[in-house]
Amino acid sequence: MALIPGDHHLLKKVNRTRVLDVIRRFGPIAKMEVAAKTGLTFAAVANIVKDLESAGMIVSKGEGESTGGRKPVLFEMNEEACYVVAVDFSVEDIQMAIMDLATRECAKIHTSAPVDGEPDSYIEIIVTGVRQMMAEAGIDEQKILGMGVSSPGPVFPTTGQIFYPPNLPRWKEVPLKERLEAALGLPVKVEKDANLAAMGEKWFGAGRKAENLIYVLVGEGLGAGVIIDGSLYHGQEFGAGEIGHITVDRNGPKCNCGNDGCLEAMASGIAMVREVRAKLRQGEQSSFFHQGEVTFPHFMEALSKREPLARSVADEASRVLGIGVAGVINAFHPQKLLIGGKVPEVYPQMVEIAAQIAQKRVVSVFRDRLNICTGELKGRSSLVGAAASVMEGMFTLRIR
Repeated sequence: MALIPGDHHLLKKVNRTRVLDVIRRFGPIAKMEVAAKTGLTFAAVANIVKDLESAGMIVSKGEGESTGGRKPVLFEMNEEACYVVAVDFSVEDIQMAIMDLATRECAKIHTSAPVDGEPDSYIEIIVTGVRQMMAEAGIDEQKILGMGVSSPGPVFPTTGQIFYPPNLPRWKEVPLKERLEAALGLPVKVEKDANLAAMGEKWFGAGRKAENLIYVLVGEGLGAGVIIDGSLYHGQEFGAGEIGHITVDRNGPKCNCGNDGCLEAMASGIAMVREVRAKLRQGEQSSFFHQGEVTFPHFMEALSKREPLARSVADEASRVLGIGVAGVINAFHPQKLLIGGKVPEVYPQMVEIAAQIAQKRVVSVFRDRLNICTGELKGRSSLVGAAASVMEGMFTLRIR
């Protein structure tokens, strides 16, 4: 990272951020170890640690082992120094929470999405919910860093606009960031749900040790978040990770995006619901489903009970998912590929089946190092990622 010579204030800010991030990731940790991990001198680290402790950002946590002489004092993050508001919304539901820096929830609301699907209805629920949580938590608003929002994509993260999500047709270039900031008076970051699921697992879950990972999110829709060299990869403007619109069968069913045979049209939750309906119309029998009554929550309930028709449809979708996953691995060769979201959370066999198919289809040189698994955060991945997207501003400083 090149700095302008003599830019003392910027250098000081960069060093402070580096020290704080190391303490967050490795604490409890001694100043000497912080110096080793940051490359800063012990004196510089000691001064920064003193400032951070005075500001209440870090706290001492006992003493470490002596290597000869006085035992070193260990430091860790003060996880209650600041808080973040996190929101994750989809076609079916809205999750909201206020979290500390360890993502412990001080207040939480989980509610159904508005039936009309209108942006105004979503925004009203979110604004009301956030105000309610802030009142319940009793946290000083000055300690709230900001608000992170996980949304179905595509999302333009720099402006916080939502662009025509296939499963939310009423959302047309909605300036969500601008509207929430105006209503709540908090800085807001908006990102695609799959991106934030990847970020959540990278910061607090199964991806902590992986610098290059991909998170495939299978819920009502299907998408992916891509992390390269420890950072989210957006591609040109915001389009990276839309693997749901990779064609896996050119003669396949019509996708909401307008193309035929997209991965999302064949392996997402909504695609599975459509397939169950089609099989019922064709005369297939089920003691659980009745023709015309199949919804996504209904399908998920059936899948959780391992109803034969739901399981058969999910198994076939998992095989198609494996084909898509193999293509993604061949393109990116990540250290780890995580499969998560509402469907695999209820039906873990989806991950197993997709991994088996992908194993056969990736290029042979990748097979021995193939690492496909489920995330650790389960249904919280995108919500935790929304919190992490706000925290990132505190712990990282990018100079371009």
